[in-house]
Amino acid sequence: MRAFLVAASLAALLAVPALAAQRPAPPSSHNYILGRFADADNRPDDAARYYDAALKADPGDTTLQRRAFDAALAGGDERLAVGLARDLDAARAGDAATALVRLADAVKRRDWAAAAAVKGLPDVGYAAVVAPVTQAWIAVGRGDVDGALALVDPAKFAGVAKSYVTEHRAMILAAARRYADAAPLFVAMVADEAKNVDRLRIAGAGSLAAAHKVDEAKALLAAGDPDPALDAAAKRLAHGEPLAAATEPRQGLAWLMTRLAGDLSREKPVSLALAFARTATFLAPDLGETWLIAGDVLLRGGRAEAALAAFGHVGPRDPVAATAEVHRGLALAELDRNDEARRVFERAATAREATADDWQRLGDFERKLNNHAAAAEDYGKAIALAGDKAGWALYFLRGAAYEQAGDWARAEPDLRRALALQPDDPTVLNYLGYALLDRGQKLAEAQALIATAAKLRPDDGFIADSLGWAWFRSGDFARAVAQLEIAARLEPGDATINDHLGDAYWRVGRRLEARFRWRAAADLSPEPAEAKLLAKKLDFGLDVATADTAPPPPKP
Repeated sequence: MRAFLVAASLAALLAVPALAAQRPAPPSSHNYILGRFADADNRPDDAARYYDAALKADPGDTTLQRRAFDAALAGGDERLAVGLARDLDAARAGDAATALVRLADAVKRRDWAAAAAVKGLPDVGYAAVVAPVTQAWIAVGRGDVDGALALVDPAKFAGVAKSYVTEHRAMILAAARRYADAAPLFVAMVADEAKNVDRLRIAGAGSLAAAHKVDEAKALLAAGDPDPALDAAAKRLAHGEPLAAATEPRQGLAWLMTRLAGDLSREKPVSLALAFARTATFLAPDLGETWLIAGDVLLRGGRAEAALAAFGHVGPRDPVAATAEVHRGLALAELDRNDEARRVFERAATAREATADDWQRLGDFERKLNNHAAAAEDYGKAIALAGDKAGWALYFLRGAAYEQAGDWARAEPDLRRALALQPDDPTVLNYLGYALLDRGQKLAEAQALIATAAKLRPDDGFIADSLGWAWFRSGDFARAVAQLEIAARLEPGDATINDHLGDAYWRVGRRLEARFRWRAAADLSPEPAEAKLLAKKLDFGLDVATADTAPPPPKP
């Protein structure tokens, strides 16, 4: 169907009046339109190819060059991206992304003069460290290690910048084989803010081992949380194999770009994060983590197909191979290739080295598909594996899955356990309160739980809806209307909230407004059961529609 709609839209765009039919569209326009459609369809490889073809007919069009560059970057076409970056910068139409690509190209060619001369590198926020770290690695490339170390002196930096600089000082020392100086820096980092950064722990273990402190190296790896990459490093160490961080500028800068991409995209995808991630793959395609972060940034940006291709570059023997496979499953799930995704998650969960996270991930996948009973079982296995370390979130997820599956007898204890472990979490308070309310049980407690959640998170439309519905269920319809109107302002596009407000309007005699809200709810893709009830309300009103669906009587 999607292919048919695209073809139909394309035909409409290309349609011309009969008198102009004899004049075919210029090749540049035709390819440009195809490129735009490929862009819209999240096919960056095809988009880049079409834009490149259009550029051959109109090589000086900087707008077209920009679109082609962005598509080449998203699709990972290094040759095209480098050429377009040069063209855009020459036309003074470049930016931080084009500068990064040109830097990577110069570093790979070991043209240190060209690398040092690149202008326009990112210098805001996290990216303020790009210039000093880049210049330090360029100095390493030129053989000036002391000059490089002077550029990455942690004493000259503060905050997050100091963390970046310390990391690369340690890497430069290790690359210069000054392992005794590098090891303490790595050890200090993983003992503090980088305790969960596996690559730094592995690099530290590598420096310790190279400094003939093998037992300390083993202890450093063992101190990390269970992880396939750490297990693989421990095996290599046991066989006497080296554990290197970065041995040359190309790899050092790839690690810099990888970390920046991860930090920038932690909350939401940004275009600069993709530029950093793709630059990392251009610099060091042999490092699996560069492909891992590129895939993650693409996936968060809605480019699941491109993400899948990126994860496919991680070889089976790479230290992050297991992680990449799981992330491949996430991309498959995003593409609704659910059978393939399930096989990926099940393999991870049933592997000998499976963790609680693997079972939780499988549970999350089943929950997304509304397989709530299966999700509850998976969360249960995660809880069993986690043991005493099972946190409130796992109990909440299992309780919610049981509740959605209709097993309230099992759901309530889990939800109450989650609340006991995290008593001030608005999500848990609201969920338990609404579940009680929905069943007509312990209404006073339900209302109190929801009211507490609303105080903790006053701008949450869904919690505001729960509180309004609590007033509705208690018979205080005027108060319910006021509260549900707040909820509707906060979440105007939610079907249930509009449905609830319609019911409240009906009870206070505002019948036209009630029907308006029910019609709005019906147009907002409600669940099938809710849609059926809405249709009855619109036809017959609230009283007739709910005559045979009245809630159970309240229980103490």
